[in-house]
Amino acid sequence: MDLSKIIEYQTLDSKLFKIERELKNNENKKIANQMHQNMKDAQTKTLKLEERAGALLTEIEKVKKQFQIQQEKMNEFVARDLSKMSKEEVDKLAVLKDKLSQNLVILDKNLSSLAETVNAVLTEFNKTIKLANNCKEQYLKCKQAYENDVKAVEKDKNDIIKELQKLEKGIDGKIMEEYKKRRNENIFPVLVKLNGNSCGGCHIELPYANISSLDANGILSCEHCHRLIYKG
Repeated sequence: MDLSKIIEYQTLDSKLFKIERELKNNENKKIANQMHQNMKDAQTKTLKLEERAGALLTEIEKVKKQFQIQQEKMNEFVARDLSKMSKEEVDKLAVLKDKLSQNLVILDKNLSSLAETVNAVLTEFNKTIKLANNCKEQYLKCKQAYENDVKAVEKDKNDIIKELQKLEKGIDGKIMEEYKKRRNENIFPVLVKLNGNSCGGCHIELPYANISSLDANGILSCEHCHRLIYKG
């Protein structure tokens, strides 16, 4: 089997593979993707913080109403004319007044605690918004840089693809199909030489029966790495 054409094809394809790999591992692309994810995370966090702040403000309103009710009751007790009451009534009134005072103190502490929590949530919210804006700015910057990197190699990439298409016309269709199948699975190089009795790609030693099959067919698919093995 004459594999010279498909080997020539792979030699040229290696240049395209290198370009694709460099773009895939492009640092600007990685940073842009990370900043995009950070923006999504920040958006999710701000929504949760908004919900938290809303719940806290609702709770504050409830406590304020309770405080107002207790305060009004306290004012009623203070306004009473003690001179017209018996000692027993005055004693009961004093006990109720103490309870109301305690309730007011507790409610006041609750309000202060809730206010502090709201302030903490708002601070975190503003911090998250600032982070999201910074991530957006960096995302746009790196995205543009990556697009520039893509454009920089676009001509070379297209020229290689055109040459590959020309070479493909002279290659056996079945071999080309097997090559492309592995190439699409990111297996590269696809074609490797037999190295002694081992695969030239993964270096696993081949069984004798496989080597006999290689001698008979001129090409063999490695059971381990799935590359196409040929004798050089």
